[in-house]
Amino acid sequence: MTRVLLIEGDPARRDRFALALRKARFELRSAADAEGGLRLLPEAHPDVLVVGAMSTGMDLREACAAARSAGSGRALSVIALLPESAQTARAVREAILDGADDALPFDCDPADLVEAIRARERRTPAAGPTLSEDVPSFAAMESAAQAMPRPLWIVSLEIEDADAVASVEGFEALRELSELWRGRIRALIPEQAAFFPAGRSTATVFLPGSTPEPRALLAALGGTGQPVVRVGGRELRLRSSIGVLQVGDGERLPPIEIALARSRHALAVARLGPQPRLHVHSAGDAERTLREVHLATLLQHALERGDFRLVYQPIVSIASGETIAAEALIRWNLPTTGESIPATRLLAIAEDAGLLAEIGSWALREACRQCAAWSRAGVDLPVSVNVAPSQFRRGDLEDEVRLALSEAAIPGRLLTLELQEGLLERDGEAMLPQLEGIRVAGARIAIDDFGTGIAGVGLLHRYPVDELKVDRTVVARLPGSAEDRATLESALRHARGRGIACTAEGVEQPAQWAFLAERGWHAAQGWLVAHPLGGNDIPGFVQRDPSVRAAAASAQGA
Repeated sequence: MTRVLLIEGDPARRDRFALALRKARFELRSAADAEGGLRLLPEAHPDVLVVGAMSTGMDLREACAAARSAGSGRALSVIALLPESAQTARAVREAILDGADDALPFDCDPADLVEAIRARERRTPAAGPTLSEDVPSFAAMESAAQAMPRPLWIVSLEIEDADAVASVEGFEALRELSELWRGRIRALIPEQAAFFPAGRSTATVFLPGSTPEPRALLAALGGTGQPVVRVGGRELRLRSSIGVLQVGDGERLPPIEIALARSRHALAVARLGPQPRLHVHSAGDAERTLREVHLATLLQHALERGDFRLVYQPIVSIASGETIAAEALIRWNLPTTGESIPATRLLAIAEDAGLLAEIGSWALREACRQCAAWSRAGVDLPVSVNVAPSQFRRGDLEDEVRLALSEAAIPGRLLTLELQEGLLERDGEAMLPQLEGIRVAGARIAIDDFGTGIAGVGLLHRYPVDELKVDRTVVARLPGSAEDRATLESALRHARGRGIACTAEGVEQPAQWAFLAERGWHAAQGWLVAHPLGGNDIPGFVQRDPSVRAAAASAQGA
């Protein structure tokens, strides 16, 4: 799969190009300027760099030179998107003289960019050295498989972190790692097994029925008990992702192409799981994957047609019952059956398909647009929007926030971005400049799903946070155990000390409301307060007598 790094400062143009590139099945990363793109190069490892936005003090010539210098010897094609002011043949020539391989006009159709990359693919040989010339034939593999006693395990293996090693240490280090990995596999498998290395970081092993303790062997191949090795200047543990197809006693071996496809599909499933990354193929794997692929395609069409919608869950003051904000939640119905897809499944499929950042960008703009409509109706109500990790990884979330606020003509104080606790735990330091920039733009930051991670109240002291939202799984246990109560009271104490508001999510029982009210919690949301409402229904909900709402919740808890 061709890897593309897109540098474009205009969020709307970037989203438009990104949709087309992902639809064309390119592996895509993006950045808002050349400096951000250069920072992504070591991990993105692109085959094609699309440059449409320059940083202050950096021109196209400097960007091309810096990108190729950082490319670890990998062949890199550069396609320049010309500025609006430069739409002549001379501008194209100048871009090519500056180091670009191709140049397209400012207002080009995304399909033109896709075709330009396809043209580069046809002209450019595969980058990087080939580590193995002995790619086995299907005939040789089928002959080996047929000769083996049953049960038979067809095992697909892949070195974990191979691309990271190549991008940091270079292809010679990857070659060295591959040789150590292959040697380790040969040392572990029994003499009757068949070993077929292929490519720089993949291999296939056939394990016969006579293999002693095959599951223990698979664990060892995956990395259990593996020694630490030194490659380049780093110490690494040899770890593999593994997919397995088991052919049982008396079971007919499928055609070798199908058997290998099932084993490799199991490998793809294993890559997505936790350590140890091992998955055994089951009959429903391919069918489930095809369903997910079909849903991902429908998601792509829904994004292009604007078929998603947002609903809004009111957030109310526990003390007064007044509506103080609303959280935007995405909804989507299958166009074929009308079935409503649960938000958690929708977002998981979108993330796997590389669409989550684009969907998140749409939700941000749509929520700001709805917030502006409430203001015009006389309801000045802040809106909260969940932010996906991929939106931060693109490096331009601050720009997106400023653009969404500007297009909707609302002040930053009416927008809160909700970040999952786990995201801050993993990537908080890298995200800090963006978080600070978002605060400068006037928007607020909330930690969402608090209580599901391990960092706890330490996050409140390390990052610019305005609101703490306790996860519904914690609230569901209230009044809970003494440990639960101590955790919540500690969070409330630390938050108050830093002027951070505390909101409880998923409040459904009067006893939960009473517990929170007694301890002075700031706000609550959940079915006890209100189910999610359409955007047009929010003003009516806000204008109801809040004291009646608070009294009703308190009375239910009496």
